[in-house]
Amino acid sequence: MKSKLFSVTVILVLGTPFISAQNKTKVDVKQLQQLYAKYEKGLKKQHKLDKNAGIPPNLYNEEDYKRTMDPVTGQTNFEGLVKVNKDIKEGKYAPTKQMSFISSNTSSTAKIVNEPWIERGPYSVGGRTRAIMFDPNDPAGKRVFAGGVSGGLWVNQDPSISTNEWTPLSTFWANTSVVCITYDPNNPQVIYVGTGESATADAVGSGIWKSADGGTTWTQIFTIPVTYSSSGIRNGNFYINDIKVRNNGGTSEVYAGVSGSYVGISFNDGWQGLSQAGLYKSTDGGATFTKNTNLLALNTTTGLTSTTGYAIQQIEIGADNAVWVSTKSSRFSNIDAGGRIFKSTDGNTFNVVYNVGNAGSRVNFTLSKTDANKVYAFMQGANSTSEPIRIARSTDGGTTWQSTNDASPVVTLPTATDTSIPANDFTRGQSFYDLVIAADPQNDNILYIGGIDLYKSTNGGASWTQISKWSNNNNMAALQVSTVHADQHAIVFNPFNNYATNQMMFGNDGGVFFVANKNNIATTTGFSARNTRYNVTQFYSAMLNPTKTPANEELLAGAQDNGSWWLYGAPLANNFLTSQAATGGDGMYTEYDDQDNYEIASYVYNNHYLLTNNSYYLLSTANRNAYGHFVNEIALDRINNVFYSYRSGLTLFRTGGLSATSTTFTNDIVTAGTAQSGEQISWMKVSPYTTASTKLFVGTNLGRIFKITNANTTSYASTAITTPAAGTISDIEFGANENEIIVTLSNYNLTSIFYSTDGGTTWQNKEGNLPDMPVRTVLRNPDDANEVIIGTEMGVWGTTNFLSASPSWASISGNIGNIRITNLDYRPSTRTVMVSTYGRGAWTTQNTVVNLATGEVKSKKDVTRIYPNPSKGISHLRFDSSKYDAVDITIFDGSGRLVYNRKNVKSDEEFGQRLTPGNYVLKAEAKGEIVYSGNFLVIGKINNDGDDD
Repeated sequence: MKSKLFSVTVILVLGTPFISAQNKTKVDVKQLQQLYAKYEKGLKKQHKLDKNAGIPPNLYNEEDYKRTMDPVTGQTNFEGLVKVNKDIKEGKYAPTKQMSFISSNTSSTAKIVNEPWIERGPYSVGGRTRAIMFDPNDPAGKRVFAGGVSGGLWVNQDPSISTNEWTPLSTFWANTSVVCITYDPNNPQVIYVGTGESATADAVGSGIWKSADGGTTWTQIFTIPVTYSSSGIRNGNFYINDIKVRNNGGTSEVYAGVSGSYVGISFNDGWQGLSQAGLYKSTDGGATFTKNTNLLALNTTTGLTSTTGYAIQQIEIGADNAVWVSTKSSRFSNIDAGGRIFKSTDGNTFNVVYNVGNAGSRVNFTLSKTDANKVYAFMQGANSTSEPIRIARSTDGGTTWQSTNDASPVVTLPTATDTSIPANDFTRGQSFYDLVIAADPQNDNILYIGGIDLYKSTNGGASWTQISKWSNNNNMAALQVSTVHADQHAIVFNPFNNYATNQMMFGNDGGVFFVANKNNIATTTGFSARNTRYNVTQFYSAMLNPTKTPANEELLAGAQDNGSWWLYGAPLANNFLTSQAATGGDGMYTEYDDQDNYEIASYVYNNHYLLTNNSYYLLSTANRNAYGHFVNEIALDRINNVFYSYRSGLTLFRTGGLSATSTTFTNDIVTAGTAQSGEQISWMKVSPYTTASTKLFVGTNLGRIFKITNANTTSYASTAITTPAAGTISDIEFGANENEIIVTLSNYNLTSIFYSTDGGTTWQNKEGNLPDMPVRTVLRNPDDANEVIIGTEMGVWGTTNFLSASPSWASISGNIGNIRITNLDYRPSTRTVMVSTYGRGAWTTQNTVVNLATGEVKSKKDVTRIYPNPSKGISHLRFDSSKYDAVDITIFDGSGRLVYNRKNVKSDEEFGQRLTPGNYVLKAEAKGEIVYSGNFLVIGKINNDGDDD
């Protein structure tokens, strides 16, 4: 392996209703435009509120919410996925027939016909982790649980051993967003897991999951039914920030901290569960929960106590069994919620013991294990500019405090070695997100604190030493400490044998890090990454290298906050691939040249890079951050070496001059059409059937589709083809030719899948029995037009009767689980299918219909023969002429590029052209039925008799 571095004639008319599936709504463009207008208005307002609170916009989730919301109500019907999960588990969507599109070579343990998917990695990259717990049921104190924010719950039998792998426990939960975990001190077999990350709203939760057998099986509990208030605000408990269990005289009291969040919608549905915020308590093992009415926040508009509870951030049980809780911002601008610490001796009546004075402040704290009166707190400060963060401590149970904002402070802030980090904010403006503090259980004068990096104090916060660095940039190269991924979220001590092991675990955006001996933590070997098979990586997308094979595989994937990664080489013993970083920061969409002369990786907006010869070069023009989406749509004409990326409205950037040796490029603008109000490009696809020029298909968030011919030239022409529905186009794929088009939409409560056999003039509804969920990507089996797979919010689904009026869809996720699928890709030369996920890395399988034809291949009843094969490219196909009058023949090279096609070929009629020697895929089709599909070998010399040399 080479060295790696890092649309026809009908235009939409406003008000026209469109096709919808059974039980799905009808919507027109005008409705959608009005919804988007409200959405954008609300975003501007929310961004202003976020800025004042020191919270940056969550641009990926805001855009994703817009693309998936019900276009009538503006809701994202996430709660419906819980029922879908239940139906999957009960076998309602179990496949009854094996798909040839996916492999059947491995056995199944996952309630599908022959588990097909092979996990490819990354094997040791990890991802955002907020929940870590040593298993109280392991007498050796080695077993550890960890939870990925969108990657589910995992277990490691002994993370002190670097080669020990993590094993997933939540593959078939309805939700895989794990943010907190705890156990019952009266019965350690009972474990509780809370879901939903409120800090970013990156993953809406599904309440609490409970295990009564030490983590073997799980049951969903504490799910407040989703309803809507009279003003339309969405009710439910979507974010469980913390759970703790108190032993109160033998009774197990379960405390759950609930908050809401805002996920970008302009009107009330964006306020997710804010009215349900508060502290909840259960004394019956979670069968019922009661909201604490003593912890209700003030409504600043009315000046009265609200029915809305405080947004609970953290819960801890003191050494004297007191219950402590802290709060965070409500996100309702008139609810004074954040910046508090409360304390209760009976678990019912709480008194405020600290108030930052900033309703937008998020507060984390730590209690001494040996002194019930000592507490330390780390929080967002009173002002995002003058005092962005604050540390405080109390030695008298919260009666009095010393803090970093005192006139003569005895508690100080850590100062980062990193020169890019302000002296008064080692979270670098991210205290809403990375904010954690923990006191050593054996010596409460020893503190550990985290923002971007980690710091340690041995004198109760009077002074600090930096104990980790995220890179060697900005003056950190000389700092002799371990390199640990940035953005700290969890600090956990091993409680085994009264903490005498000195082991610690840390969770951050890079996964899980292990400290064997906390006394040696501030050294270059103090921390060790422990992400072996902890595959919780959030891939925005991935693509297969078109020139590789399963024996020497390669794909390029873009990861949230973890850059772009190559997964490559011969599969390891566990079938994972070797991983290597290509670019840093956020990794977005990726692409490959057809001959792998270059590759493309993306950063945010229009920052796209050509990777070649151990270097990478920026493709975009100036002001690249001013255009496009945060995760920006791209398309590559692999044959003509022209790159396209979304610009704004219905315009896109066109970049030419791509090659293995290019360092500079030409840039100009292509316009697909006149954008209607609120209209933006949501997907782009280059047709593989037009090779002399670019024929680019463009989908929009209003459901319009444009076909741009000669898109690689200044004389391009764009036409709008008939749209299948009003909604967000999430994918455009082709069948056997350019007339066969499959389109998916990502909205809830809309028909998600349409099929055209006439180039988009008319459309067929292919929703069938598919439940209501976003569909993000689609692939059709080139060897069987009836086989189609889709990537959804709930894993991979497939059908074996796509051409029927109402296809039967089945869940075929297997061990991938019910995770968001972000892309599907296919390499025809090796019949490889690839899946990228947002939380479970990348997977592959292979089409099992392998007709490696060197002589004869059997059809259903007859013998079909291609001869000669091998050839120079000129051959004949013999088939049953009583059954088929003629066939349409297509030939693809190893990268999937169409190199030859001819229609109406009779049996034994000569076809073909001289081709470069190599392995090709030939397909013959008659009226949508595959008559022949197999390898077509082209060589340089043929004997006179027409047979092989």
